[in-house]
Amino acid sequence: MKYVLVGLSTRAVAESAVRAGKDCVAVDFFGDIDLESVCKTVSLKREYNVSLSSFNPYSFLKAAELVDADCMIYVGPLENYPCIIQKFASYYEIIGNDAKTNEKVRDWKVVYQVCNQHNIKTPKTYNGHHYIAKPKKSGGGTGIHRLSSYVIQELVRGDPYSVSFVGDGEKAQILSINEQLIGREEFGAREFWYCGNITPVFPGEHASVVADAACTALTRHFGLKGSCGIDFVVHSSSSPYVLEVNPRPQATLELLERVYGTNMVVVHENAVRGVLEAPSARSGTPETWGKAIIYAEKDIIMPDTREWLDHSWIKDIPHPSELILKSEPICTVIADGKDRDDCFEHLVQCSLTIRDFFR
Repeated sequence: MKYVLVGLSTRAVAESAVRAGKDCVAVDFFGDIDLESVCKTVSLKREYNVSLSSFNPYSFLKAAELVDADCMIYVGPLENYPCIIQKFASYYEIIGNDAKTNEKVRDWKVVYQVCNQHNIKTPKTYNGHHYIAKPKKSGGGTGIHRLSSYVIQELVRGDPYSVSFVGDGEKAQILSINEQLIGREEFGAREFWYCGNITPVFPGEHASVVADAACTALTRHFGLKGSCGIDFVVHSSSSPYVLEVNPRPQATLELLERVYGTNMVVVHENAVRGVLEAPSARSGTPETWGKAIIYAEKDIIMPDTREWLDHSWIKDIPHPSELILKSEPICTVIADGKDRDDCFEHLVQCSLTIRDFFR
């Protein structure tokens, strides 16, 4: 069988799928050279001249329409576009959650209702169409914006985490709890920007219990299948708050493979087909793994990045002489450590090494 892998960045899932012996074609935005070295690639940026500022996920439909494949695995942000998944389902077998499941689980009102029924905290959230945003000092109606395209959510202070799990539609098996790296200036990220993960971490027994309860309740209610994740915030003085559910393979996939020595695309597909696995950490490996996305602090022209392919800790490698605009991702770095702090320090050192190329 032939697999088409679709999403903004498919490199991690492509590496895993190819290691599992699958025949793959990747349709993603970046089309980085390490992805091209793994499998045939269709890039929105390189072949369709799409920029991040003008990126439209419906472009994936056009890019993939000529791909001859049997099955499809999708990653972010397609979970937000069930109509696209439904269209793809007329071409391929979807190895993951179907369009209807995505539509339901990405409705925050339903997710929060299920959480509240199980005494799991969620932030106060409202539909934005009842609200406007206006400057504190304004006049003549200038600077006022409707918020109909947004939800208004309470800012919950605390530490950001995610839980990675697999579901078979009824039961959930937790794989790891992960620290989320959000808005870290060490990697050039702005406030609220996702810039990586560290796993496994242990935010406390209570948080682990709540994470397990959330995975079980949400999997059973929505019939979640395959690799999924839940984002939550832990505040030291209160129970964790669930923020959202991501019903597709997580960015932590490649870290979990290093922790467990298990192919996560195989784990994902088996779960979709009703077989849950509970891999255990392999002996003799570092206790903690992390990844960080390095964002450009200014417009840059990439050097001859072909030599970066020789470094296993550099991923999502742009093409030589490629223009990377300020605030766009340069690449991803991966590091290990004996604990969380050691791993984070190694990620920072990797980031500094990358930035040395542009000084």
